[in-house]
Amino acid sequence: MPAGTKVVISLAGADRDPNRWEDPNTFKLGRPRIKEHLAFGRGAHTCIGNPLARAEVRVLFDRFFEHTSGMTLSEERHGPAGDRRLSYEPSYIVRGLTELHVELTPAFAYTAAET
Repeated sequence: MPAGTKVVISLAGADRDPNRWEDPNTFKLGRPRIKEHLAFGRGAHTCIGNPLARAEVRVLFDRFFEHTSGMTLSEERHGPAGDRRLSYEPSYIVRGLTELHVELTPAFAYTAAET
């Protein structure tokens, strides 16, 4: 790259390199080497809140999955599997959905008195 060339770095694409990650655009729980992603930075620029954020998400998911036996994307809002309609925020900084509608299946049935 010649000196003086302008470069734009897209954090949204940082962990989507197919040379680095197998099937990078698919959400996979238990992906090998997942802690090597760049969401919390790297080296001297590693986010100091990284361990706390990971602990908080672990507790959140543990509690969430205690009460939920299934979760699917809303076909009414996002289309059927294989033909999803998802829209992303127009940003070069964060890759995020404008909306995400999910349907949850409770882990156990509630009675009217419990709700």
